[in-house]
Amino acid sequence: MFQLIRILINIVFYVARQEAKNQAAPQLDPALFQKRSKSISQYIEMASNAMINDGRKPDEVKTMLLGNGLHEDHLDVVIEKAENRYKDWFNENQHATVSVLNTYNELSVQQNAGINEAAVKTISIADEDHALHYSALIGFKRYCDIVGRMVLYAVTNDAMVAAAVIVNGDIAIKQGSFARHGGNEDRLFLRAVAVNNQRQAVYPYLSGSNPISFQSGQITEWVNGDPVIEAEIKGEWNKRLQLCFFATDYAVNKNIYKSGDNINIRLSAFAFDLLESERNNNQLNQEVKGLWPATGYKHPSYFGFEAVILEIKAAAVDKQSIGCIMTLMLVNSGYIPGSDLIIDTYVSNSNIKADKIQKGMLVTGTLWLQGELAD
Repeated sequence: MFQLIRILINIVFYVARQEAKNQAAPQLDPALFQKRSKSISQYIEMASNAMINDGRKPDEVKTMLLGNGLHEDHLDVVIEKAENRYKDWFNENQHATVSVLNTYNELSVQQNAGINEAAVKTISIADEDHALHYSALIGFKRYCDIVGRMVLYAVTNDAMVAAAVIVNGDIAIKQGSFARHGGNEDRLFLRAVAVNNQRQAVYPYLSGSNPISFQSGQITEWVNGDPVIEAEIKGEWNKRLQLCFFATDYAVNKNIYKSGDNINIRLSAFAFDLLESERNNNQLNQEVKGLWPATGYKHPSYFGFEAVILEIKAAAVDKQSIGCIMTLMLVNSGYIPGSDLIIDTYVSNSNIKADKIQKGMLVTGTLWLQGELAD
């Protein structure tokens, strides 16, 4: 009986492998998880909230709706209904008699009283996903394989039944560990954002360890739904270097990022590739070039880099995907306390293009920068 069960299991895995082999040339999926389609009433609610809560103009709302899957045939009806709701809300709450459609900017200022609008600009982009980030976590080849992605689904399910790590109203951020799948790193997770207990976003997350001073200058929101729960934050580190990172806690802390105040954050990163620099001499104090905007990528949180490995530790996502967490010195300011930029970075072994990597090595590559508010 036991042998029969084992034979059946082997047959299932054989069929799955054959199916994977018969797939077309590997391509990154547009997203790991697809959202359920929305009804017209949900689109009206989304548009109304964008006008009332975010102060967006009709043209901006149209772009957002189309980016979230609304067919253009329904666009005018949804906008009309949303504008009527906005008018009712505005007249009831603002006691205004001026033309509603000319007061979006004024309303935005009123609603964001106390926010440093001169310092923080918010823009929107649509239809963003984390396919490339999953590839940095488990390797490009494995992510493009149906069987290879199964661990991501499993850990996401674990996250959704776990207790929230951060909560703000109806929005909760949860985390799923890779430990029961063979992972051995307690700082590496999948982070899931739930709104009213419904999953809305999932992405790789590495907790950072070195708090730095940062001031927001521009926010690029990913308008994948309502409310907006994902964004990239651009600003200054120590008033001397421009940085941009994907905020892993934006869903619950967006008002703090929009305040324009000087804040403390923790950064971490995932490397898409890693090579030995031609200038490497395996000395901890060797000169580094730091960070620069990555070419060939559209996101401002992607950077090319040259850095020294200060520490390195093996890290397993599961039994198949092995990598390491490196402590990278990206800016070396000598011996002035707080003036060095040091970021913990995960790289999958499959994305390492060097014969070996070690402490003191000068390395280069491309990374995705993420961060969150420091405790």
